Amino acid sequence: MKVHIADCPLGAKCEELKVEGGKPALYRCPWYIQVHGVDPNTGQENRTWGCAIAWMPTLMINTANEARKGAAATESFRNEMVKQGAETQQALLLTAQRALLQGGGKVWK
Repeated sequence: MKVHIADCPLGAKCEELKVEGGKPALYRCPWYIQVHGVDPNTGQENRTWGCAIAWMPTLMINTANEARKGAAATESFRNEMVKQGAETQQALLLTAQRALLQGGGKVWK
């Protein structure tokens, strides 16, 4: 079975060359965009023209992946802050205990 690309659901052509006043004029659909990026499967850089409507599923998947990476980075940062907070608390507790032992029970003057 042969597969054909259907016409635009908005009723437009992606690019159409017309002659106006004896000069060629290129009419381009505002939804026809060039997407720059790196293919995550091959690692190769792409610059591909296509309909923004057709790009939506791919861009939504990419957005979800980036959000997942951001959430993981935030969780990692939070874990590091909790660890440092516990270390700081231990250092302050040790300092206070030493001050109590050396100062005869007086922490504050």
